[in-house]
Amino acid sequence: MIEVSVDPSHLVAGRRTRLRIRFANSGERACADIVFKAGLPPAITIIDGTSRVEIPLLAPGHVHVHELTVEAKRSGEFQLSSTNFSYRDEFDVPVRVTDFRARLSVEGALSPQQGSMRSAIVPRVARLDVRHGGAQLTLGEWDVLAILVRNTSGIPLNDVTAAISGPFKTDGKRARVPVLQNGATVRFSFNVNAGEGGRHVPVSVHVTYRYPDGLGSVRSQTQDDRLDVVVVSPEATTTQPVFTNADIGRKTILYLAASPQNMEPLRSDLEMRKVKERLQLSRHRDQYRLEPCVAARFDDISQALTDYDPHLVHFSGHGDEHGNLLVEDEAGRSALVTPEGMAELFGQHRATIKCAIVNACHSMRLAIAMARHIDYVIGMRWEIGDEAAIQFSVGFYLALFSGRSVPDAFGRGCTHVRARPATEQEHTTPVLLEGPAIRAAPANSSERQDRI
Repeated sequence: MIEVSVDPSHLVAGRRTRLRIRFANSGERACADIVFKAGLPPAITIIDGTSRVEIPLLAPGHVHVHELTVEAKRSGEFQLSSTNFSYRDEFDVPVRVTDFRARLSVEGALSPQQGSMRSAIVPRVARLDVRHGGAQLTLGEWDVLAILVRNTSGIPLNDVTAAISGPFKTDGKRARVPVLQNGATVRFSFNVNAGEGGRHVPVSVHVTYRYPDGLGSVRSQTQDDRLDVVVVSPEATTTQPVFTNADIGRKTILYLAASPQNMEPLRSDLEMRKVKERLQLSRHRDQYRLEPCVAARFDDISQALTDYDPHLVHFSGHGDEHGNLLVEDEAGRSALVTPEGMAELFGQHRATIKCAIVNACHSMRLAIAMARHIDYVIGMRWEIGDEAAIQFSVGFYLALFSGRSVPDAFGRGCTHVRARPATEQEHTTPVLLEGPAIRAAPANSSERQDRI
């Protein structure tokens, strides 16, 4: 699928601006024969460049940028349109879009005395997604606090710097990366010594970054977030999470996500948000608790399994054609985990884990290995697109949170994939495997544990 965006959307009358038309292939395969004819209103004139764009081939995950120099004659609200936008999609099916529109807002020309007002017409970059890595701290001891920052702005950001403060000591250091690409997540690690204990200890995160404003200048922006972390006393068993009374008796779903910076970004954040929505809307929402572990490294996964003793584990990420999972390393890049090693790790927690979902491409080898230990395992036969993976999760958890069995929830997930034209052909990609205990029990036996 080809997605088109125009940047910047704000222009200044009488000033020449470099207008960028971006073509992004969000599908799983290449698209071809892309033709786009940009139509501008009489109030906006093309100074340099051509309004017609032809792209013979655009690989999956790639972006093509076409640039024009334009000049607006007067202020007002306008549109860049195209009635001639066509391409051949990933299945070689012709697609024609006749109603493309992109808003262009033109402000009046600024005098030198109005320079201080310039910030009012420059669009602000969207907020970053800031969260901690999920680990708990020990009261009065030095520990490492991981802060995860995901770029959801739509453009690359420069000089991304983070600092933290709270009821703890730090070494005073700030963390920085020179460039954070759109969709990428960076892990900042800070040395801290917590001075207060409890389930909700506040951490203030201050992030600064720079970005081109589309008007020829580079702007700076800041963002402040408040996070809560768990701090336990040294006498407590640090391998167990601190739960409130409301958590007792709930079944834990551990949501693992990894989207290494050197790979195509995934919408694991959207997937988790939709799962949370299904849980909040469910009449059985008090029976489950969702624990996230994002930007996961192998050690993080091992720690989370030990900390939370989950009933269901969901992994959202990448897999390669050999069945390996691709988690993150210390630098946020990809690191392979073998199917046998991951299955053995899960097998050590078979007493609590009743179901595992590996929402990653080519995960059948891993699913088969896990099914030697776990009652139910869901894997993917081959590649699965981001949209199909999200739709499967929505359908699965909608049924699970309503009290349905795991097989019923699996069927609902596949139905959600099949119900949408864009993902219909992928509804046979998910596979449900039963473990030895389930296979040995008769279908109508009370020994079957169909519900987690």
